[in-house]
Amino acid sequence: MTMQKGLKDVKVGDTLILAAGSPHRGDEPVTVARLGRTYLYVAEHGSERRERYDRKTGIEDGQHGIKARLYTPEQYDELKQRESLFATLLEAGIDVRYAVRADLSTDQLRSILAIVQAGQKES
Repeated sequence: MTMQKGLKDVKVGDTLILAAGSPHRGDEPVTVARLGRTYLYVAEHGSERRERYDRKTGIEDGQHGIKARLYTPEQYDELKQRESLFATLLEAGIDVRYAVRADLSTDQLRSILAIVQAGQKES
């Protein structure tokens, strides 16, 4: 399973996950409020937020530092699965370098973990 890139297929009213750029603010569901050619805007609790997000990447526009990012629920679930797989591999003694993480599919990570766990059971 390969993670779909971008937000090209979203429509007004779709639910997205806003992954906050700040460790002090958790990730939260938002609703697409408006779509422009370049940016999209979201609402939470019925009120449109003032930030705008790149329609192709989902990355917050105009913010300095760590930027917030929008994901579809499917993209967000896969992101969290990948984070969990990398953490489990690290616990097993395998540190996957950041330089190669994007090249590995989620299915490949699951396969690597299954091999490592099978090897640990045999030991």
